Amino acid sequence: MLKRIMFMTITTFTIININVSVFAEPELNLTQEEKDYIAKKIVIKAVSVDGGAPLHYIDSKGEIKGIAVSVLDKIADMTGLIFEYRLYDSIEKAFKSNSDILFGVTYHHAPAEMVLSQSYLKSETILYINSSLDPNELEDKVYAAFKGADLPEGVREENIIYYDTREGTMDAVEAGEADYGYGNAYSVAFYMLQNGYKNIVTIPKGKESREYCIGFPKEDEVLLSIINKAIDAIDENKMQTLILDVASQVDRKITFSMVIDAYGKWIFGIIFLAISILSFSVVSNVRSNKRLKTQNKINEMLSQISNEYLYEYFVKTNHLELSKKYTQLFGTPKQLKEASNMLKNTLLNNNLDGNISEIRLPLAYGETGIFKSIALNMFDKKGKLDFIVGKMVDISEEIREKKRLVTKSEKDGLTGLYNAATVKEFINESIKTKDKYEVDVLIAIDCDKFKYINDTYGHLTGDMVLKNVSKGLGVTFRQNDIIGRIGGDEFCVYMKNVPMIDLVQLKCQQLNRVIQEINRGFHISVSCGIAFLKGESTYEELFAKADKALYEAKGKGEGKSVIYREDNNATVNLKA
Repeated sequence: MLKRIMFMTITTFTIININVSVFAEPELNLTQEEKDYIAKKIVIKAVSVDGGAPLHYIDSKGEIKGIAVSVLDKIADMTGLIFEYRLYDSIEKAFKSNSDILFGVTYHHAPAEMVLSQSYLKSETILYINSSLDPNELEDKVYAAFKGADLPEGVREENIIYYDTREGTMDAVEAGEADYGYGNAYSVAFYMLQNGYKNIVTIPKGKESREYCIGFPKEDEVLLSIINKAIDAIDENKMQTLILDVASQVDRKITFSMVIDAYGKWIFGIIFLAISILSFSVVSNVRSNKRLKTQNKINEMLSQISNEYLYEYFVKTNHLELSKKYTQLFGTPKQLKEASNMLKNTLLNNNLDGNISEIRLPLAYGETGIFKSIALNMFDKKGKLDFIVGKMVDISEEIREKKRLVTKSEKDGLTGLYNAATVKEFINESIKTKDKYEVDVLIAIDCDKFKYINDTYGHLTGDMVLKNVSKGLGVTFRQNDIIGRIGGDEFCVYMKNVPMIDLVQLKCQQLNRVIQEINRGFHISVSCGIAFLKGESTYEELFAKADKALYEAKGKGEGKSVIYREDNNATVNLKA
């Protein structure tokens, strides 16, 4: 069955195969192929999106929990499969994670190419509104939308505010920032109990029935069959017991308003007494450290729901203290130690500047992460560096995107060679930095009778010819030569440190042979104008000479090459 996907909504991952043994394990009728699959002990990467409690979320202890996780744990106990869980902070990251399965998927929102298992959970949709509103008059009210979820029919875009998590939408309705929202019954009930909302009213609407399944982004018929058999083997009563057990595990949050209501008088009395006792002689450095530690705790909590990793480096004792997320980031103790040493060396060699724009560290699975460090250096009374507190922000995706955009801006879209602007920039730079004892040369290249090819065979064939010419250029010339497309059927090559003139002649002849071999079926050749760098200071000056030689080569027939000579602007003809 092919379907589409919807996530419930990162932060960490762990390999879990915990025994959910609330009932005896039912027997499974597995084929020999399925038993062999399980016997391989392959770790199955299971992913989803954080923030969808109690379906899948990270609890206050940093552990991945949820109904879907418990169902997979149950399947693991029944079959012997091993699952590795990971939650991401966006649907896009989960899609790009190269996972084996995705949990928290619904029939209604799954992509057409995704195969889904049988459902393990059904839920209805609940309307939640600010208690000051009439549920029958929501037409022009502000809707709190969960990013990635479908919008209810009739909601206008100008009335929508988007939030990263389901909890975020409910917080907004509680605070009056938004007026109403929709969510599955389990999530709405979970956050109502956890956060003790006072200004939210929930109303069952039956607007949309959802069935949650396991999604397979890539074909794996054997694993699909095993999981379906396991789900079938869990009878309805046992499945409901499992679901209710997870859904009831709510860590009630203690809010500021709860504390004030219960202990307000005592708190204000203690605060007043503390203020009256505090002396103005408290050392400013102690106060700074206290504020810093408080902020560090806050940052630690915030980092659990972000791509930030906190650290404290005590320089005098050479002790680096890392937050729990680092263990999950680097994987093995060996990798963690290696990354810690690299981070300490980077911090010490940073000339006491707290911020570092780029740090490359080895991650789990052999990958390399790119981070930036934002830190505060603390000094002792003697002005010596005492310790450093800060955080690393994962900018790997940002760096990759920048490189992709830079590469895209430098290359010609059709041939993949450097475009005219990039060629000009690189050649000008090479001219400026050229060693006076080396010989550089610019070759201007033009396809012969290219208009005839376009008119006779069509522009698609013409584009194919240009691509083949670019392939021929790549095969013929050296890796450090600057090769680019500077016009419709015009190319150029800048060769650095040419050992002899004969090499340039041979390259032009070789280019025509290679191009003809690639473009079998019809004749294609190129003419070449060659200019050696002799005192020119810009690309334009050098290209003018090569272009003049090219013009003469074109006049002598197809596949000819001409070298520009300074004496009386004469040129030397070369055989193709």
